[in-house]
Amino acid sequence: MNNIYYQIKKYIVFTLILSFTLLISSVLLAQQASIEDIIEKQLKIFHLSYFLKEENSFPVQNAYFKNAIVYLENDHIGLAINELEKIEYNSLYVPFYLKSQLLSAQCYEKLQRWESAIRIYNDLLNQVPVMQEYVAYLLAKAYMNTKDVDSSQKTFQEIISKFSQTHSGINPLVHHQLALLYKNNNLEDLFWQQSNLALETSLEEKFKAQILLEMSEISWEKGEYINSLGYLKELIEKRYEREKISSQENLYIDRFQIIYEQGDHHIPSDILLFFADTIFNYRRYKEAEIVYDEIIERDDDQVQLDLAKINYNKARVIYYQGDYDRAMEQCSYVLNNFSQEDVLARTLYLYAGCLLSTGKRDIAGEKYKEVIKMYPENQFAHFSYFRLSEISFLQDKEAEGIQYLKQLLIDYPESTSAQEAAWSIARYYTKQNSIAEALPYYRYVYEAFPDSSQADDALFWLGKLLYLSEKTEGLPWLEKLTEQYPDSYYAFRIPFDLQESNYQLEEIIRNSRKTSVEEFKRQFFPQNKKAQLSAYRAELLIFLNLYQEAIQELYFALQQESNNPYLLLLLTKSYAETEEYYRSNSYAQSLLNTFLSDRNRDMPILLWEYTFPIYYKDLVQKKADDYRIDPYLVWSIMREESHFNTWAESRAGARGLMQIIHSTGEWIAQKLNYEKYEPDALFNPEFNINLGAWYLQYLLERFDDNNLLVIAGYNAGPGITDKWLETLDISDIDVFVENIPYEETREHIKKVMRTYFIYRLIYQN
Repeated sequence: MNNIYYQIKKYIVFTLILSFTLLISSVLLAQQASIEDIIEKQLKIFHLSYFLKEENSFPVQNAYFKNAIVYLENDHIGLAINELEKIEYNSLYVPFYLKSQLLSAQCYEKLQRWESAIRIYNDLLNQVPVMQEYVAYLLAKAYMNTKDVDSSQKTFQEIISKFSQTHSGINPLVHHQLALLYKNNNLEDLFWQQSNLALETSLEEKFKAQILLEMSEISWEKGEYINSLGYLKELIEKRYEREKISSQENLYIDRFQIIYEQGDHHIPSDILLFFADTIFNYRRYKEAEIVYDEIIERDDDQVQLDLAKINYNKARVIYYQGDYDRAMEQCSYVLNNFSQEDVLARTLYLYAGCLLSTGKRDIAGEKYKEVIKMYPENQFAHFSYFRLSEISFLQDKEAEGIQYLKQLLIDYPESTSAQEAAWSIARYYTKQNSIAEALPYYRYVYEAFPDSSQADDALFWLGKLLYLSEKTEGLPWLEKLTEQYPDSYYAFRIPFDLQESNYQLEEIIRNSRKTSVEEFKRQFFPQNKKAQLSAYRAELLIFLNLYQEAIQELYFALQQESNNPYLLLLLTKSYAETEEYYRSNSYAQSLLNTFLSDRNRDMPILLWEYTFPIYYKDLVQKKADDYRIDPYLVWSIMREESHFNTWAESRAGARGLMQIIHSTGEWIAQKLNYEKYEPDALFNPEFNINLGAWYLQYLLERFDDNNLLVIAGYNAGPGITDKWLETLDISDIDVFVENIPYEETREHIKKVMRTYFIYRLIYQN
């Protein structure tokens, strides 16, 4: 039987090889083939090569290749080249041959033997019918390194003319390289043309950010200051580089002030308005008011179009200065002179807030009721219900406060505000020990908003409260929690005698160790043919460490087949390898969430490791040893504080990986005997981790090694945490956490503790 199977398989392979050989010839000869035909033929080349690789059909060539990799790992570049040159061209393994030759060319480039690299690229253009645009791209870059500008420019232009319609992600990269060439040769118009084409054709935000920043810098150097600010404004507004948004905003503010103080430039209203809005976010309220006044005085069309909102913004900055009477005057002006409904709803709500801040609770309540009556479809009507409830509680009218929240549920049952209101009602009744009244609202949160951040919380409290009175009633809810939300913080907080239910997540992670990336690829490889071809290209580019090129190709593939798990995993890997940890972690978390919510647990452990990574491993381990703390706690804090973004900066000024504010950083630096301390040093990973690890040691000593209290102290401050310990019952940790009055700290504790538990499951064993 085995012999018959072998003969059939041999016949199939022979047939495939014969058709494949004919296919190679047809691809090389087809000059006028349609794009679809080219894609189809190139895909067949990749498919069969992959099939033959799986069968280990070329063991000798594979041995040469593996030898070369070992030599490269030990920096024996010459020996690696010798092994790679033993691999001869064969039409049956074109992608493998291409990979080996491109690797050989990279070796020559490391040795700065550019002519040898150029020879390989030219040979590949004549021999290999796949990825020719990328071979030409690498050839053009090699010409740049030999200062052969004409050949480089000519090759880049040929890529655009020959391959612009081949559905590849390479086009923006080529436009960018041409822009740089034109810039270096003082061909200004062509530089701007190619830069704009790079911007238009790229699908990847970080690349767009790079282009816009370059355009802004060049404009600034040339004295075209308004254009420079315009490019920065576009970069910030579209949030192309979210991880560096604060530094970009600060650059915008600094440069704006330079030209504003010069006084000899007409600053367009949109540039002026963006400056005012930005400094408002940084709590520079008085300056923002002055700028809003200047804008209001202008008589151009754009200002007139946005005049109502600008006047509202002025009222808002006055309010935040604490000048409530003047803020109410400005609100009255808006309410009496404009008609835009959204602006009027905001303004009336702000007016009520001014009254509330001056202690006029009853009058404020009437204004909030006006918002609800006049603008029932506006989000500020929802907010007004919460304020009415808050006023009632301040006046010790708790029943009335709860009634406002219940009315919100009736009026807006499917809104996120309804979720928040139901949760507040449930917590109120729980604190009052009115369990029967609380349970329906927990259930409402879970059933009406199963994808919300509080669905798992509601399930836990349903199960816990029922379990305390009747185990058989509570158990099913707790089982649902571990089944549907296995990575939830509360999945780790089920009652002690049900700990075995928590093995759900441990089992998922254990099974992930059994799922290889190859199995994952087979299951989720794209179905769309353009996406398939891009996936093959990206794999090869990743192997060659050409990550920027791979990222562009993957974005193109995702445009064809969005949310494809295998493509997203490759993208996650590419960002991680380029140390774009924030982006890698974001994509990994999104992909993991998809798998867990779909209850498809066939994912490789690599996805868990990208979602909960141990970046800066040597540094974190050393500091953890120095200060005798758990390294997983450091990584958990780091992940939830900054998601591994070294440039993270909060509005409050917390900076770097572990989000240390200036005053705390200065205090820790003194304790560690740093002679000089600069706030910008907090963006340095080594400095930031050192200060953060020391501070964790300090908090662990202060709170008797209680991680939960350490996290509370890290977020809200140790002094405030001490006060909570004095006023809140800590005998039940779940009750203690939910009764913390700071929502940010409450949720932060859950996030960090959840992350800490998962880190230990992934790595500790």
